[in-house]
Amino acid sequence: MERLEVERVKYTIRPCKTLEEFAALVKIQQEIWGYAEHEVYPLRLFVTLRKIGGQVLGAFVPHGELVGFVASMPAWHGANRYYHSLSLGVLREHENRGLGRALKTAQRREALRKGIDLIEWTFDPLRAKNAFLNIVRLGAIARSYQPDYYGEVRSRFQRGLPSDRLIAEWRLTSTRVKRAMAGKLPRSSKTAPAATLEIPADIDRLRQSNPAEARRRQLSVRKQLQEFFAQKLAITGFEHDVRSARYFLDPYED
Repeated sequence: MERLEVERVKYTIRPCKTLEEFAALVKIQQEIWGYAEHEVYPLRLFVTLRKIGGQVLGAFVPHGELVGFVASMPAWHGANRYYHSLSLGVLREHENRGLGRALKTAQRREALRKGIDLIEWTFDPLRAKNAFLNIVRLGAIARSYQPDYYGEVRSRFQRGLPSDRLIAEWRLTSTRVKRAMAGKLPRSSKTAPAATLEIPADIDRLRQSNPAEARRRQLSVRKQLQEFFAQKLAITGFEHDVRSARYFLDPYED
């Protein structure tokens, strides 16, 4: 169990255990992402994850309301076990308080306790806020691009664009991740990257104002990242502000 206090709000991060808490996980997905009913992870999945060695961690406020969660399932690369993280979400009124990072930190701690040193998940390569959390705040890397990974997604964040995804690799005992967990930059700013790639600073605004341009930018990012990954480069850094956002890529060895 982990406790976090931000702006006088005290959060408790702990495993979800009851059917009522699993039902709240179903509801919170719709509130955060606006998914269609068939796109939501169901209650039975969370019950099963809890039984088979997966992770279902919730963030709760003092009166017991669920305001965020992270869930993952056991997976294997050959004989090597890892976790595939299905979702990380925080209600809008509790965003930008470090709660997402706190949930991932708790996820990492529990994985290490079980002897697991790798967690993977997918994320939209055009979402600057998510990229910053994943690459900089957590220390993950990415070197696999999956075009239209989920097919059509009706989430309010995806409508109008194919569901392209990067695969985040969170190598929990790596120097990068240890630096990130200590609040340091995982990638040295003194070394020039092998490649740099700009993405829209605010893909939602671009998608709403100019859908054709948003689609053009997505295709351009897809093409360039696939080329970089074919050259054995990996995303190791990221920076952004209100006007611009960019990935940094370097050779990467496990």
